[in-house]
Amino acid sequence: MAKKVKKVIKKVKKNIDENRSLYNKILCYTKCYGGYLLAVGAGCTFGANIWWGLGLLAVSAGWAYWATCKGKICKGGNCKNC
Repeated sequence: MAKKVKKVIKKVKKNIDENRSLYNKILCYTKCYGGYLLAVGAGCTFGANIWWGLGLLAVSAGWAYWATCKGKICKGGNCKNC
């Protein structure tokens, strides 16, 4: 039983290592473009409920601040590095 568990763990680790670059790329693009998605959602939500729209707009502004290294220009911190 222990051999079988070790074999499964080894296989899972290998699979994670193979997909690590894809995972990192998804995270990078989410960090770079997630604020845009929130801003579009805010614009669409304003017609239905102004408070939800303002909330999403505030979150997208916070996301932009966070994505640019808390207001400072990152050293190579643009989306071309993804």
